Amino acid sequence: MARFWTPPRIWDGEPCYIIGGGPSLASFDWNALRGRRVLGCNAACYMDPSLVPWVVFGDASFIDKHMSALEKYVAGGGNVVTNSSRFRKPRDRPPWLRVTLKQRIGLGRDRLGWNANTGASAINLALLFGANPIYLLGYDMQLRYGKANFHNAYNTRPNEKAYNRFIAGMGHVWKDLHTMFPGVRVVNLEDDTSALRQFPRESLKGHFARTLSIAKCAASAKRLARVAERMERRAVGS
Repeated sequence: MARFWTPPRIWDGEPCYIIGGGPSLASFDWNALRGRRVLGCNAACYMDPSLVPWVVFGDASFIDKHMSALEKYVAGGGNVVTNSSRFRKPRDRPPWLRVTLKQRIGLGRDRLGWNANTGASAINLALLFGANPIYLLGYDMQLRYGKANFHNAYNTRPNEKAYNRFIAGMGHVWKDLHTMFPGVRVVNLEDDTSALRQFPRESLKGHFARTLSIAKCAASAKRLARVAERMERRAVGS
C-alpha cells in the first residue's frame, strides 16, 4: 500500500458539484445530480455511491463514529479520501481509505488543504481532479431554524461559533485559488441561505432549472436526429 495517494485529473475541464452539509439542502431533489460529477463531505457517505461516488472527511474522529456507514458506502462502489494526519502510516488505516498529504492553510497542488473544515478540503480535491467549474451546494456556514445539517447523522449539539473559523479558512482557499489554479471558477449555489461570501453566488434553484432544461433540449435534439436518420434510410431504400 502506498503511503500517500495523489488525486488524478479524472474530471479534467468538467463541471463538478460538491455536497456540503448545510440545512438548505433538506428539500433538495438529489436526482438533479444524476449523471454529473459529484463529491460529498463527511456524512455524504450515507448517500447512494452511484450518485455521490467520492466522499472526503478531515476530522479523524469521523471514521470512528461512522465506520459502518463508510464500509457500506465503499462496498457499494464509493471512494473515501482524507487528509487526516492520523492515517499517515498504512498500518493505521483501513485498506480502502485514500490518504493524501495535509496542508494546514491554503490550497495544495499535491495535497489537500485543511483550512479548519472539510468543505475546503473538498474544494481542493475537486481542483486536483481538474474540475472546472466547481459548484458548491449546502455551504451554508450558518444555522437554519436551529439546525446545522440537512441530515441527522450527527448527535452533537450545533456550535454556531465554529462557522467563523470555517469562513476564515475559506478566505485562504479564495486567496490561493487565483494564483494556483487560474481560470477555475468556484461558484456557491444558494438562495440567500449561505453566509459564505468569498465565492461568486448563483441561485441553486435557478441553476438546476436552467441546466435541466438544457439537458431536455439536448435529449430532444438527439431524438429528432435519430428520427431524421431513420426517415432518410427509408427514403433511400424506397
